[in-house]
Amino acid sequence: MHARDRYAAITVIDKLSGILRGEFGDAAHESWPILSTVLQNFLGKRQTTITSLADSSGMPRTTARRIIFALKAQGLVQFKPISAGHSREHVLPSERLLAHLDSITGQTIKLLMDAVDPRAVDRFDTAGLAAPAEIAWPRPAAAGFNGNIELTLLAYADPVFDILKHNRTDIERFLGMRVQISTYTQDAYRAVLEATLADPSRANANGPVVVAVPFPWLAESSSRGQLLDLQALAAGSAVSGADFYDAVWQAGWSGGQLHGIPIQPTVDFLWYRKDLFDAEGLQPPRTFEEVIRCASLLHRPSRGRFGITWTAAPGLPLAEMFLQILGAQGGVLMSGNALELDAATCKHVVAYLRALIPYSPGNLRANHWARSVQIFGSGNAAMCYHWSNRFGTLDGHKLLEIGASIGLLEHPTMHADMTPLSPLGGALLAIPSACSGEAVRLAWQAVETLGSPEMMKYFVLHGAAGNARFSVAEDRYVLQRNRVIGVMDQLMSTHRVAAFPSPAVPAYHALVELLSTHLEALLFDAHADIEAGVAQLRSAIAASGASMR
Repeated sequence: MHARDRYAAITVIDKLSGILRGEFGDAAHESWPILSTVLQNFLGKRQTTITSLADSSGMPRTTARRIIFALKAQGLVQFKPISAGHSREHVLPSERLLAHLDSITGQTIKLLMDAVDPRAVDRFDTAGLAAPAEIAWPRPAAAGFNGNIELTLLAYADPVFDILKHNRTDIERFLGMRVQISTYTQDAYRAVLEATLADPSRANANGPVVVAVPFPWLAESSSRGQLLDLQALAAGSAVSGADFYDAVWQAGWSGGQLHGIPIQPTVDFLWYRKDLFDAEGLQPPRTFEEVIRCASLLHRPSRGRFGITWTAAPGLPLAEMFLQILGAQGGVLMSGNALELDAATCKHVVAYLRALIPYSPGNLRANHWARSVQIFGSGNAAMCYHWSNRFGTLDGHKLLEIGASIGLLEHPTMHADMTPLSPLGGALLAIPSACSGEAVRLAWQAVETLGSPEMMKYFVLHGAAGNARFSVAEDRYVLQRNRVIGVMDQLMSTHRVAAFPSPAVPAYHALVELLSTHLEALLFDAHADIEAGVAQLRSAIAASGASMR
């Protein structure tokens, strides 16, 4: 490097430091890392909570929080609630700080322009100074590969875990250890998860163990103290809530403790055949009434095509389908410490689902997640309620072969003037609390890597349709690869996504059993009185204590 260039670099740095001191005084070197994060997140339309800001500053949390509150006292930042009725606050720049930024911007551009040699450079491109939007490919583990260590990852059947299994050689290189990945159906996985949390050595004697926990199961899985609180591990790592969508990050918390790191969230949509709708001159349905009408017009069982398909198998499929549609209408509420299902909304949703049955696949009670997505993915249904993680089938090769064009919609609503909340699901990576010592360190190393922006991009490029982070949604290759990522980013950024129930409830599976039992009677007995049945359902939930946190 030429000495003249070295001197020039030193001079530019000194002048930039002088600009910051001129704007913020002698404490600029201490406050700028925090101000920079606030400004970048504000410009990138990302939320910044006080805790995530402190964690991302690189300072001890106590020091960072002292500086944050001092900046608020100086009128440089302001705190505002994340949303109405939400106790958590996010940090925003004040008008005064934005004015300082404009002043800094003008001085910086002048400094750089004055430093340009017109004989060598003919224009100034500020984009070259910005951090690259593209996320790098995952790197091999810094410590190298140790074949004597084997990580056990237990999970339920889901495309993201299929990606891990099919690319195990890559994953082992990224983690620096051998990996054994076992997946189970959701019905079978609950027993496996409970047994592993009770005794992790059953899965891997003395070795690192990581378990996948579905969002709504977290409170139940952590209620007996069987999941490790990850806050201390996260504090000393690159993991921070700052880059995660808030609804996704909050899914990993229960009882004030961080028990899971999101790996692959998914959003429930109504998928529809645009080609069929266009052929019939139909507009995409936005209300229950419109869905029923479109389903009736597009129902052609003699041609092997149903108006709509949805999950109605007893147990989790039926109960969760009901909760997602109910929650999208704002009908899943928290009253004190208990879950409450709005009576009027329940009646609307039950009547809606009952009205869809004539236009749904035969033997509807056998319609679990896999069967329903296969029906739509094979071209045998005009519409389908399903999670975005099955995008590879919902908009796959079979549909392409028949010339199908697929659209996706936010959940239709019971009234035309409503804005739905899109249901949020997904997986959290957690560590059994019975693990200890080196096994915990190695398990956390795996969790941190698998939840990183680099790995989330890796998943999308291998066919996944979910994302937990703001930064991944800014990567142009990710956006080009899967259109769902951009839709999810828009919904997440405007707070139109929620998990149901949220927060998760400890007796979730008892709640599911109650819902499924009552819904089967309400939906499949055409003579069942909806008003009386909904009243019995709500009374049964209240009496069971199944919904208590």
